Amino acid sequence: MLVLSLSGCSLFKPWKDDEYSRAKNAIEGYEDKEGNWIRPEGSRADKMMNSDVPKIFQKIPGLGERTVDKDLARTTLKEANELYQAAVSSQDTDRKELFRQAAKKYNQAGKHWASSSLEQDAYFMTAESYFFAEDYPKAEDYYVKLIKEYPRTRYQDRVDQRRMEIGNYWLQFPDKFYNINLTDKKRPLNDTENHGKRVLEKMLLDSPTGRLADDVTMDIANTEFKRENWNEALDRYRDLISVYTDSPHQFDAHFLGAKSALLAYQGPQYSAEPLEQADKLLKQMVRQFSKQASERKEPIAEMLAEVKYRQAERLYDEATYRNNKQEYAAAIVYCDRILDNYPDTPFADKAQQIIDKAEGKPSVPTPYLHWMTYAFPTRDKVTPLLKPTQQEIEQRQAVISRPRNKPSTNPLDPLGGDSQVRTVGNIEPAKQ
Repeated sequence: MLVLSLSGCSLFKPWKDDEYSRAKNAIEGYEDKEGNWIRPEGSRADKMMNSDVPKIFQKIPGLGERTVDKDLARTTLKEANELYQAAVSSQDTDRKELFRQAAKKYNQAGKHWASSSLEQDAYFMTAESYFFAEDYPKAEDYYVKLIKEYPRTRYQDRVDQRRMEIGNYWLQFPDKFYNINLTDKKRPLNDTENHGKRVLEKMLLDSPTGRLADDVTMDIANTEFKRENWNEALDRYRDLISVYTDSPHQFDAHFLGAKSALLAYQGPQYSAEPLEQADKLLKQMVRQFSKQASERKEPIAEMLAEVKYRQAERLYDEATYRNNKQEYAAAIVYCDRILDNYPDTPFADKAQQIIDKAEGKPSVPTPYLHWMTYAFPTRDKVTPLLKPTQQEIEQRQAVISRPRNKPSTNPLDPLGGDSQVRTVGNIEPAKQ
């Protein structure tokens, strides 16, 4: 027993260390003709390793593994590097043509050794060569191929920077889809601006947590704002605020998001959600960015005043609707909200007028020919229980006839300090 313990655990190993390594390599890769174990890289290699296609069919050209010629790949890559360096050093008119030749050589080198680090480098350098040749559509195609085939590539940050530059460049050309481009290699065939937007959106999908993700989101939001697509711009600004909390664009996203929400609001007959979003963003901005908010005190105060104006307008519209239907008790409820929450708006005086005219009138209208309901029997056992009692009727009449005070006209100061905000009725509503 002592002899066994002194000899170590080698007697109980199922295989030797070199056998274990060979078995592990056989699972993860393959052995080439030179005796080196190679682990294929990229999404295409992973699909081949996990494929259910029988091996006999994987030998078919185009369906199975590609032929590998490492010597030819290295030689072609060296030639491509020479062309690339010549293009960088050149100051002649053929500089762009040298970059295009280098791009083709890099592409050939990658095909000779698929699913390898050399192919990854070749894809990147192909895209870079087309980028410096100012063939931006081709450069974007190869950047996408690189990200698709090697999603964990070490060139991710550089690729994001290049794609962002391409997308922002294309956003400067608001071409229509029917305008065909056949001369400028910097731009796609048609619809240049939308191509730029798609590049930025695809970049967010490929690298949502990248270093430039918040910059791209801000660029897309600003593009929608310039196009006057207020709802889309608001959604993008809200995405930046909620996802990229440490972004330096936070204040601008709050400010422009609130402005987009006010411009997206369509009136009291439509949804109040944009108005609520504007109010929420403005209050967050004043609370979280007090220093920056103080520098833009006047426009923020105007937006806060407009929010109050619009909210009072919605209540007054509902009060008018109830008053026209002779539902005076419901109309008074909405008028009370205006007097309590928005006394400095022009709707306060109008609400007081509705209340004064409702004095002595029934809380709900009397239905026409209501006496005929007693002429016919009914099996409804719930309606009599819903009929108001005499005490409830007297309480409603007391609410209508009670005296009320005139509203105050003192302007509010939403930012504090010595700032003076204009009366809400004097502001000009946002352009629809």
